[in-house]
Amino acid sequence: MAYCVQGTTRMSAAESSSEHGEHDQSSSRKNLTSSLEQKIRCLEKQRKELLEVNQQWDQQFRSMKELYERKVAELKMKLDAAERFLSSQEKERLQSQRESDRLHDQTRQRLQLEEKEKESLSEELHELKKENKLLKEKNTLASKKKEQYECEIKRLNKFKEPRKASGCLGTIAYLLVNHKSFLRKQAAL
Repeated sequence: MAYCVQGTTRMSAAESSSEHGEHDQSSSRKNLTSSLEQKIRCLEKQRKELLEVNQQWDQQFRSMKELYERKVAELKMKLDAAERFLSSQEKERLQSQRESDRLHDQTRQRLQLEEKEKESLSEELHELKKENKLLKEKNTLASKKKEQYECEIKRLNKFKEPRKASGCLGTIAYLLVNHKSFLRKQAAL
């Protein structure tokens, strides 16, 4: 029995050392497992945090994208409106320019026509002045002739009165001679 006890003690000691070794091994496994589990939990936590950050970034990106797409759409609308406005302004400017050119051409044509009329009237006035001068000269000449005829008539009337008594033939002969001398004088003028 002592042997048993001793054997048991040895076994106990061997078992104890083996249990101790197993226990150490088990403890180190537990520590290793526990450490790995902690790392896994930490990595899972980091993964969750990264997923949350990624989702936040995704939401921010989507909202920024929507915001910029709206702004781009608004700017395109404003650009289109500005282009339409500029196009209509350009059309109005071109129409106004054409109207201005048309009015300018009409004014220029009217001025040219007025200038031609003025030249024509000036020439006509010049011709009328020449004609007026000739008519004045003819009038002056006719007035002088009239005066000469009146003088000649007076002279002949004076001569006629004293000669009434002497007869008709002498008077006619005298008138013919005087008329010839009068016509010579007229031709000399």
